[in-house]
Amino acid sequence: MSSVRPAQALLATTAVTWRQPRCGVRRLLAVALAWAAVAWAPAAPAEEVPWLYEVSVPVADQSAAARIDAAGQALAELLTRLTGLASVPRNDAVTRALAAPDLYYNQFAFERAPDGEGLRLRLQFTPRAVLELVRDARLPIWRANRPAVVAWVVLDDGGERRILGADSDHPVVTALRERARQRGLPLRLPLLDLADQLAVAPAAVWGRLSQTLEPASARYGADIVLVGRVVALDESRWAASWEFWVEGEIRDLDLEAAEPGRLGRAAADLLADELASRYAVLDRGVRQLDLTVSAVRSPADYAELLRYVGGLEFVEQVAVTRVDGDRLGISLFTSAEPDQLLELFRLDQRLFPDLLNDAPAGAIGLAWRRR
Repeated sequence: MSSVRPAQALLATTAVTWRQPRCGVRRLLAVALAWAAVAWAPAAPAEEVPWLYEVSVPVADQSAAARIDAAGQALAELLTRLTGLASVPRNDAVTRALAAPDLYYNQFAFERAPDGEGLRLRLQFTPRAVLELVRDARLPIWRANRPAVVAWVVLDDGGERRILGADSDHPVVTALRERARQRGLPLRLPLLDLADQLAVAPAAVWGRLSQTLEPASARYGADIVLVGRVVALDESRWAASWEFWVEGEIRDLDLEAAEPGRLGRAAADLLADELASRYAVLDRGVRQLDLTVSAVRSPADYAELLRYVGGLEFVEQVAVTRVDGDRLGISLFTSAEPDQLLELFRLDQRLFPDLLNDAPAGAIGLAWRRR
């Protein structure tokens, strides 16, 4: 067990642990690559986050100076989303960009805050420009396809325990949603409609019953299930116990806080930090990786395959080296390590290991799956 000293407002030490799963917990994400097997273990495809490059931040007024200041804050938030880093290093490239954020977005609009209090600036950033900044700054890249999360949160405030769903405005889940969006996590709360009410009781969430929560989460396309127990200790103290399952292991977080929103933010940060540590590609220099891809059976397959690999955020260049029937030789120039690249292919469910592929020495044999 490792311990992390919480912020001053936290009233107790935050404990973060890894544990082996209880009986019945299946893998929601698999990282180990089974290259000796005929095929990869099946997994739900990661979800492309459609709002990743759209950021909304508070703004003082509609003046140009206020807009530039708010746009810099929005760009900083976007860099956190794209890198997986809660705190992005302010190196020279980042500092210059934050001082001139207008170079990185193509649309903006002023709008009233949802609660009617204050003004917000919503910006649509240009992916190509921001990704070039990330590369110039030699920061990690966490691609837009990310595991989808469903959060089951049960509250015990001295009365009857109840599940906090998508319509809840409780500070814990409000902060959880807001921080998850700031970190670029596609997180959902259950609708708590009749189907959910029949399938999941508060006791199942409190008991973290995977055999109940996993099937109930399937309707939300969840790759990861986050379970939270929140308790009001008194009028000024709150406690939470969070748990999520990843790669056959259980990640725990137990903490107390004077303000309930801190509990939700801490859970989102724990989850984002863990996933980014697994899937963000570190900049260790560009390398060439050679692939031989089979099952490329038509011009449409050819175009779709090149569009797919060329669109990966951590691939800088793609070169076709050979065409032989339904097999295509490709060289990728990328900052990703080979095993990490293959794991990201697995999450997307587009390229799979092909042990029957007679790839040249030094090349990786894969099979293409069309959609």
